[in-house]
Amino acid sequence: MKKLYSISFLFIFLVVTSLALGKQQSRADSLEQVFQNQNLSDSIRYRAIQQRTFSMIFSDGEEAKPKIQEVLKMAEKELGKSRIYFEILQNLGIYYDVHQQTDSSLIIFSQILEESQKQGWKALEQRSFNNLGMNRLNSSDYKSAIDYFSKSLEISRNDPNALEANFVSSISNLGLANQELELYDQAIKYHLEALEIRERLKDPNGIAISSANLGICYRLMGEEERAEKYYQQAIENAKTAENKVLFHRVHDNLGALYIGQKNYEKGLLMLTIALDDSDGFTPDPKMELSIVSNAATGHIDLGQTDKALEFANRGLQVLDENPELVNYSLTLKNALAKIYFRKGDFEKGNAYLEEYVELNKKVFNEENAKLLTDLQVRYDLEKKENQIALQQSEILEQSAILQRNYFGFAALGLLLLMLGGTFVFYQKQNKRKQDLLLKDRKLKVNEAYIQASIESQEQERRRMAQDLHDGFGQYISALRMYVSQLKSNQAQEELKTELVSRTDLVLDEMSKEISNVVYDLMPATLIRFGLIPALEDLAHRINAGQKVHLDISTENLPNRMDELVEINLFRICQEWINNVLKYAQAHQISLRISQNHGTAQLQILDDGNGFDAGIFKQSKRNGWRNITTRTELLNGKLELFTQPGQQGTELLVTFPYVQHPN
Repeated sequence: MKKLYSISFLFIFLVVTSLALGKQQSRADSLEQVFQNQNLSDSIRYRAIQQRTFSMIFSDGEEAKPKIQEVLKMAEKELGKSRIYFEILQNLGIYYDVHQQTDSSLIIFSQILEESQKQGWKALEQRSFNNLGMNRLNSSDYKSAIDYFSKSLEISRNDPNALEANFVSSISNLGLANQELELYDQAIKYHLEALEIRERLKDPNGIAISSANLGICYRLMGEEERAEKYYQQAIENAKTAENKVLFHRVHDNLGALYIGQKNYEKGLLMLTIALDDSDGFTPDPKMELSIVSNAATGHIDLGQTDKALEFANRGLQVLDENPELVNYSLTLKNALAKIYFRKGDFEKGNAYLEEYVELNKKVFNEENAKLLTDLQVRYDLEKKENQIALQQSEILEQSAILQRNYFGFAALGLLLLMLGGTFVFYQKQNKRKQDLLLKDRKLKVNEAYIQASIESQEQERRRMAQDLHDGFGQYISALRMYVSQLKSNQAQEELKTELVSRTDLVLDEMSKEISNVVYDLMPATLIRFGLIPALEDLAHRINAGQKVHLDISTENLPNRMDELVEINLFRICQEWINNVLKYAQAHQISLRISQNHGTAQLQILDDGNGFDAGIFKQSKRNGWRNITTRTELLNGKLELFTQPGQQGTELLVTFPYVQHPN
């Protein structure tokens, strides 16, 4: 009965969708008729066809390119390379960008920008900067993208005659750039501002774009109810605007959201709509790969292995035809491994599992490299914002001086009052400059932190690669040997039972190895339960070895401290205790954290061998530099008490701390 209901719902949905899209088709036909009417002026005719070809990019992708090229030839023949010619050429650049031909679109947008600056076409120049920003964003060059979007927005805001419709896309695209840099709070601020403008303008296509972006941000932040609300809003407006690309893409996103919530009926319905081509839309290979991979995952969870394999094989066909999409096939490879394991074909299942592991490692390394670039871009953004704040402060200062002089000449009788006002003004200016200097100092600290993070990540990456190679390599070899023997018809039942038992033991060891790797990256206890449980977990691991005993004590400490404070304190403790374990030959370590009257203190004592603190502080090893950097991030003071030949060492970190409400 449920299945019949789903099919009926899909039929009604597609009928309603077809009616809405039919209304949009009538508008497209009207624009075409305006262009064909030779009694109208060339300006009106070509403006109409410019709008028509722009809408075709998102509704009739395959027909859009030849139509734009045909209109371009006609425009050049009848009007020459006029402004309207370049505005139609802009549509061709957008077509290339939408279809991921970024090199071609970059050439076109750069050509239009050069011509618009030469001719003084400000509106076209503004749109060219925005289009170049979108091109760079699609190429993951976030710094250039933000620069282009900012220039586009600056041109519009400096133009008193500029309309909101002229610059709303620049605001929306700044949100996209922050979204890609995982600065979701900032991205949401831009997307909400763009959505508010587009709702005032009653622009369904723009509303659909902003709503879809908000849905993505909220889903990545774990706020799935908000994400679902904005996805639904995006679908409704994409249907009204006849933006078929966005209409199908958001159904894929919403389907993946529902499947993640184990709401398989809704999820698979959304993915069916995403794949449906009855409206004349064919998804690009990347979108199709995403949809069929998500559908395969849903059918696997429902135990429908054969149905899952149909979608998975379709994904393999897309991948064969478009091998450059291999980085987007993690979900597909994981699904194929599960399918063949469930079908009892362990050889194929193991092969796809190995492909998944290797691809996951490759994507992980590429994302790490991208993360380092993104950290630098974030730093540049903060630095740029600080420079803008300083410029605004100087403009305010100049404006205030001019205003003060004007009133001074106008009313000499108020001289005494003005002197008092001047004193207060300069006091505020000095305070503002002090605040800016403090921000600059924080930026320098952040820069040092980024450098230390880069070095730490490189060291951690090498260690992790070695652990994975040494640890998992032998386990996988053992598993492959056991599975090979299990498949042998010559193996006796008693031997097969023993092989299954050995396989189970190897899987347990692999699970422990994974837990250790994950713990080194970021202990789950620290994120979920806080600093003290994480330290107690660390103590349990150390004390289990029975060579060194670590004791933890606290005083006046809240259940949870600020997240960054907890992470920095845990990493300081972890780094220093590792040093003690390696070099001090200690038997007893005592760790104490306390808080009194707005000041917190971390004390680590051990009974190991002392050493020359001066030599240690001047060393260039990452361990001590990380401890120093994290102490500076806490605005704290770091002290080390030890001497050569002395028994025992003390590390003391003191920093201001006031508990903030959650």
